[in-house]
Parts: sequence; C-alpha cells; structure tokens
Amino acid sequence: MAVATTAQEAETQLMDAALGGLIKDIGIPPRPVVVQQLQDELAKPESDIRKIAQIIGQDIGLSVAVLKMVNSPIYGLSRRAESVDQAVNLIGFKQLGILVAALAMRSLMKGDGKSLERFYDTSARRALGMTSMAKSTGLVDVAMAQTFGLFCDVGIPLLMHRFPDYVQTLKTANEDRERSFTAIEQQAHQSDHALIGALMARTWCLPPTVALAIRLHHDYEVFLDPNVPREVARLISMSILVEEAIQRHAQLHSNAEWSKGGDYVASTLAMETAEVDEWIDQLVETFADGGA
Repeated sequence: MAVATTAQEAETQLMDAALGGLIKDIGIPPRPVVVQQLQDELAKPESDIRKIAQIIGQDIGLSVAVLKMVNSPIYGLSRRAESVDQAVNLIGFKQLGILVAALAMRSLMKGDGKSLERFYDTSARRALGMTSMAKSTGLVDVAMAQTFGLFCDVGIPLLMHRFPDYVQTLKTANEDRERSFTAIEQQAHQSDHALIGALMARTWCLPPTVALAIRLHHDYEVFLDPNVPREVARLISMSILVEEAIQRHAQLHSNAEWSKGGDYVASTLAMETAEVDEWIDQLVETFADGGA
C-alpha cells in the first residue's frame, strides 16, 4: 500500500474495499457493542442520560474504569463522580463518548505490558495537550482534538503485535530525519501505523476528520495541499507541537518529527514562533506537574 501524500489520495485509500483484507491481517479489532450502542444513543437529538448509564453499566469493568478516569487529574474536576450518571453530568456527553471509546480500545490491545503502558501514557499526554490547545485557541473542535490525540498512534501497538521485528522499524523511523516515518514502515511491512490507525478510526465510526488526520499525520506534504481540510491541517500541526513537548518532558532532545514538520506549525496555527515556543514550554510544565 503506497503512502498517501494528499488528502484526496488518503480519502480514496480509506474507501478501498480491498483494505478489508488488511484489517483482518493486522488484526484491527471490530467496534465493541458498547461503543456502538453508546454512539447510537449520543447521535440522537435528545440523549437519555439514564440510557447511557445503562449501556455502560452492562460492563462492570468499563463502569469502574470510566469513574477512575473521570476522577483522575486528567479531568481536574472539583468534586468526585460517584456514579456514571454523575460522570456524564460532570464531563458531558461528548467527553464520555470519547472516554468510553478510548477505554474500550485499551481493553482490546494485545502485546507487551510495558510497551502498551508507554503507549497509553503518551496518548494521554497528547490528548491532554491537544485538548488544552483546542480550548484555549478555538482553532479546532475540542472533542475532535481529544479523539485524535488518543487514537492517532493506535496503529503502533497493532503493528507491534503483528510483526515481531516492528520494534526495530519503529526505532529506525523515530531516528530518521529525512525519510517519512510512514514510508519507512511501508518499506519494511507494506503497511504503516497511520493507515492502520485511520482504518480503525473508520471501523469504529469516529469522525471522518479524525480518520483523515490520523492517516496523514506523518506526511507533511499535506501542508502544501490546498485541498486538505483546514481542521485536518490544524490537528496535525497541534500534534507535532504537543509531541515536541512530550519529547522535551521526557528529556529526549532529538525529535526527528519536529525537524521534519516543525516549520509548518506556526503558519498553520496562525501563531508567531514565540507563541509556539511558549505553548511547548507551557505543556512541558503541565506534564511535569502531573497532568497525564
């Protein structure tokens, strides 16, 4: 499967019926029933909070995980949620839908425990950083930013589980300052985590804008494509900025993706270079203070 370099190519790829075989081969998990039921309820003009609590309550483990996450520092609530109903009232319908999808995704991932924990930690920080930026700048929908932050790299643990040598591919891609991350993956495995993540987003009925942004988030030629949706470009730019903050927080001072895509961030987000630097410093401080 070739790397998509334009929005049109990416959209065409994601609609290709032949990708059903790839979904099966990689082992992309189907959308859980609880996620489907919750999405159907949330799509109604008037969602029923009691019905939502009932849907989540079918899975005791999920109910416990929802309350644990809602009461964590990530949401920074002024009071604790003691029930799913209270959780909905405190964080809202959209946030709950995103949270349930993310928790369901976690429950289905297979692989090395330590690697998965690193993936979850990074995803949580990315979602926190992107949510913070979306709220402050108003440049993208907050729920869209959070969803992208949680799911954009979901293809990594799936490929890691499918290909025993993917860890080496990941190391090579993380260090290469010239070639596209996804091109390196495609050369080694005839697939890449951006494509797999976008397919999972589509399979799980996440917003099409999120799926397209996931597909393109390592292919920075899209910033030169006049047909790329503005929100897609902004989501990708925010993720580049937040990833740089995550790397600096981890005291990793060599970020190949920043060297390849960082120059596009300021113009895409309509910021001065100094503002971009301020955001990175602010997010590093947030992560250091225990946010995510």
